[in-house]
Amino acid sequence: MSRGGVPEQSECGSVLMLVPAIALVAVALAALVLDLDYLYVTKAELANRVEAAATAAVDQLSLPGLYLGSTVEIDPALARAIAERQLGGASTHGYHVTGVSSVIQGNSICVLATARVDLPAFGALLGATPASLIQARSIATLPVPGQDPATAPIPWC
Repeated sequence: MSRGGVPEQSECGSVLMLVPAIALVAVALAALVLDLDYLYVTKAELANRVEAAATAAVDQLSLPGLYLGSTVEIDPALARAIAERQLGGASTHGYHVTGVSSVIQGNSICVLATARVDLPAFGALLGATPASLIQARSIATLPVPGQDPATAPIPWC
């Protein structure tokens, strides 16, 4: 049949061209969502490890010999060594710690770690392993005898 004298053309197969394009976009979006989720979980795990490293540095340094009267002395070299030993060379769950630094300020230590994360989903799609850098930091403070922790100054780094 025709409308207005123009013969009707068959539209059979027109959806066939859209299906692969839509499937490709859906797979790419799924890979992106998986990688972002993986990045979020990995950053949370790195943050936990950095917090544990800062706490370990403070715990191992909170010996009675470090207290001089009411003041607390932190040996910067020893604190850094403890924190870096906790994180150095860590290579688990698809991330690799590439840098660890620490800053000592008074009776507090701030630990900062940088890690490279391999993104698995896009790597499978692209035939390579793209990577992203993440960072996490944590501060731990030695308690000062006789000082209320709620009134202690909050350090930052």
